[in-house]
Amino acid sequence: MAKLLRLAILFTWCPAAWPQAPPIKIVLTGQSMIRADIRLYTPSIVSTMGPLLKGDVVFTNFEATVAEKGQPNEAAPREGNSLAPPEAMDALKDLGFNMLSLANNHSWDLRVPGIQNAVQEAKRRSFAYAGTGNTLAEATAAGYLHTPKGTVAIVAIASGFIRPGAAATPSRPGENELRIEAGNKPNEEDAQRILESIRDASKRADLVIVYQHNHVYDKPFLTMFAEELPERLAPPDWIKKWTHAEIDAGANIIVMHGAPVLQGVEIYHDRPIFYDLGNFIFNLPLTEATQLLEPIVWESVVASVEFQGKNLRSIEFQPIALNQMGRGQVDTEDDHPYSLPEFPRPFLATRGLPHPATGEQAAYILQRLAEASRALGTTVVVKGETAEITLKRGK
Repeated sequence: MAKLLRLAILFTWCPAAWPQAPPIKIVLTGQSMIRADIRLYTPSIVSTMGPLLKGDVVFTNFEATVAEKGQPNEAAPREGNSLAPPEAMDALKDLGFNMLSLANNHSWDLRVPGIQNAVQEAKRRSFAYAGTGNTLAEATAAGYLHTPKGTVAIVAIASGFIRPGAAATPSRPGENELRIEAGNKPNEEDAQRILESIRDASKRADLVIVYQHNHVYDKPFLTMFAEELPERLAPPDWIKKWTHAEIDAGANIIVMHGAPVLQGVEIYHDRPIFYDLGNFIFNLPLTEATQLLEPIVWESVVASVEFQGKNLRSIEFQPIALNQMGRGQVDTEDDHPYSLPEFPRPFLATRGLPHPATGEQAAYILQRLAEASRALGTTVVVKGETAEITLKRGK
C-alpha cells in the first residue's frame, strides 16, 4: 500500500516538475531595399534601430541582389537597378538580422550571377535564408536557424513582377516563384511544391515562417498606387485563401511584403498572418516609382511575436518612420549601380532609413494598423507609442 501511495505521489507531481519550453521571440520587419553599406553614411543607424531588433529570430526580406566588385559586366549584365555590395549584408547583420528571404522581384537584377552572389554572401554571414538557389529544389527548400530555444525554418516565395528567366528550374538558378494564373488562381504545380516544402519544414523545425513577396492584386499593381486606390491597403481574396492553406500545411507565421504599405494582421487557427509589413529600409531613387511618395509608404511597424513551444503567446508592435529625403545631391539619373564604391550616392544611401516613430505619428501608424486588422477580425490595442494584439486564448 505504501509503495502504491509513493507511485501515486510521483505520478501526481512529476508533470508539474517538467520545465516548460522557454519562450522564443521572433522579430519581423518590413522589406529592406538596401543598396549600400548604410553604416558608412549613417553610423548611428545601428544604435538607433538595434534596440528594436532584439530577438532570437530577426527577419527581413533582402529586396535587392548582390553585385560583387567589378559587376555588372558582360558576364553579369544588369536586369534591374536594385544592386547592393556584399557589405550591405554586413549592415543588416549589425542591425541584428539573422534570417533573410532572398525571393522578390529584384532577385534577378543581376541575373544568374546575382542569384548566386546573394546566396554565397548570405552563407558567409551565417544567415538563415530561403527563396533562391542553384536549382528549383534549392530555391523551394526551407532554410533553418538553430537557436538555443529551438529551430525555426523559413520558406520564401515570390509572385508577380517576376522577370522572364528569373524562376528557378530543375537545372537553372533562380527564385521560388508561385505563378498566378487567370482569375488570380495559384498554379497548381507551384502550389503543391510549396505546400510540400512547408510540410517538410514543419517536421524538421519547431516553428515555420513562410514569406511571400506579392504583387498580384485584383487591380493593376502600379495603378493602385498611382491612383491611391483602397485596394492597395488590404490583401486580395486569393491571398487570404492561399495563406490559410499554408498554415493548414504547417506554417506558424506568414509574413508578406510587395505592396510597400502596412496592411492588417489576421489570426487564423492561432497563427498570425502579417499581410504586409511595408518597408524597413527603402533606398529608392527619386527617378523610380514616383507614385510611391505618399506618406504611408514611408511608415510601418516592427512586429515582435512570442511563441512558447507551438503556442502563440503575444504579438507587439513598435511604429517606425522612414525619411523621404536623403543627404547630399539628389540623384537625377538611374543608369548606375548606385551602391557600388565606383558610384557613391550619399543621397540614395541615406534615403529611406528607419527611426522609431513617436507622438502623433506613432499613434496614427498604430491606429491605421488597428483599423486594417479589425477588418480581418483581429483586435489591436494601441497603448501610447506601442500596440499589441488581443489573442483569444483557447480558440
